[in-house]
Amino acid sequence: MGLMIDLLPSAGPALVVGGGSVASRKVRNLVESQFEVVVVAPEVAEEIRLAPQVTVFERLFEPTDIDLRPFGVVFACTNDRATNALVGRLARTLGIPVVVADAQAESTFFTPATIRDGDLAVAVSTGGADPSLARRIREQIVASLGPNWGSIAGAARREREARLALRHPESTDEAK
Repeated sequence: MGLMIDLLPSAGPALVVGGGSVASRKVRNLVESQFEVVVVAPEVAEEIRLAPQVTVFERLFEPTDIDLRPFGVVFACTNDRATNALVGRLARTLGIPVVVADAQAESTFFTPATIRDGDLAVAVSTGGADPSLARRIREQIVASLGPNWGSIAGAARREREARLALRHPESTDEAK
C-alpha cells in the first residue's frame, strides 16, 4: 500500500499519462497546486489542453517520455492496463513516486480527494481503496459546511498574523 502525500510543486514537474476524465482531475489538482504538468495521451480532453502550465503531447506514451524532464511525480491514468503498468514500472524503477489509477498495488502513493476554497482545504482518503467514495464523502462534507468557509479561514489567518506581529514583531515571517 502506498503513502498518502500532500503534493508540493517543489517536488518537480508532474507527468500525467492519459487524457480522459481521471487525467483531467489529476491535472486540475496539479495546476491548482502550481505544478508544471506534462500530459501524454493520444486523445486529450479540452479541459487539459486549455489548462495553464500544461504541455501536451497528443500521442501514445513512449518509455522515453519519462525522461522528458526530471519528474517529481507520475500519474498513470489511461484506459489501457498495459500502458498503466508500464508507466508504473518505469517510474518505480527510477524512484519517482507514482499513482497507477487502475492498480493501487502498483502505486507508491495516493492522493486524497481534495477541494480548496481560499485558505480552506478539505481532503478525504480511503487509502486508495475507493477514490469515488472519497470524492462523494468530500462533496458531502463541503455541502454540509455551506458557503464562505474559505473567506472565514482567510480572515482567521489575517487575525492570527496580526496577533503574532503584535507579540513578536521580529519573528512573524517564521511563524507563518
